[in-house]
Amino acid sequence: MNIRLLFQCILLPFYFLLPLTVISCGDDEPRRAGDHDRTEEVYEVRGRYLSTDLRGESISVVHETIPEVMNAMRMSLRIDDEAVAVGLQTGDIIGFDMVRTETGWFARNIEVLPPDTDLDLPEHLREVGMPQ
Repeated sequence: MNIRLLFQCILLPFYFLLPLTVISCGDDEPRRAGDHDRTEEVYEVRGRYLSTDLRGESISVVHETIPEVMNAMRMSLRIDDEAVAVGLQTGDIIGFDMVRTETGWFARNIEVLPPDTDLDLPEHLREVGMPQ
């Protein structure tokens, strides 16, 4: 059998398919909040719900200080499913897990706390999200 014919018929197609195989092995898909990263840090946090973004991918909250991690602040947190925010009203006091992963912060296990729950917020954040 001729080597050139062998190359053209059998090896040449593999030569062109190899780069496609290598490209498809990468994980270039963006991660959503519910995707589990190899490492995550979980903090139990309390705060006030402000809103959900239009695409249902994140919520805006004002939260208490997380000791040795983060000051109290207003922030947006990714959520893995917009259904977790269904029924939340601006001003609701919530408890949730704030999760830090390799790709950022997100909220999970959101629950509404009693409305008389006293949040420990600095003066400039106490009225944020309160009914007027």
